[in-house]
Amino acid sequence: MTKLLFALTLSLSIAAMAVEAKPQVSIEHKTYSVDATTAKDLVRQMDQRGPNEFWAYTDWYVNWTGSCDLSVRITYTMPKHKNEAKLDPALRKSWKSFTDALKKHEEKHGAHGIQAAREIEETNCADGNAVIKKWSNQDNVLDKRTDHGKKEGVVLK
Repeated sequence: MTKLLFALTLSLSIAAMAVEAKPQVSIEHKTYSVDATTAKDLVRQMDQRGPNEFWAYTDWYVNWTGSCDLSVRITYTMPKHKNEAKLDPALRKSWKSFTDALKKHEEKHGAHGIQAAREIEETNCADGNAVIKKWSNQDNVLDKRTDHGKKEGVVLK
């Protein structure tokens, strides 16, 4: 009986995950390299090397078919230090806090892409382009409200 109950629970859990799996989400993580050993130089390198003139960037793309099958592709691009061991301990700690806060901020942008896909799905793909525009605008609102994450700890000291 215990095995049967476990199998039934497992089957229901898998079925629930399948329902929750919509839309299909794929995530890619990219990095660009920095190697400076001072905060000032790290900021300069990120200014020069960062994607789309930002220190980090999240690109999300929602695709849907005529039968309203949705997928979301999210690409996060973040700075990566070549050798954090070369940073003095205080800067290494600041770099870690900075990149953790930056990652959390970028994940909020990624969540907008997922939310856009869910909303498109809820409307049976009736007006997907308007939903995309709405959530793209929310990315701008997020950056304006948080000063591109600075109010959330995206600060390198």
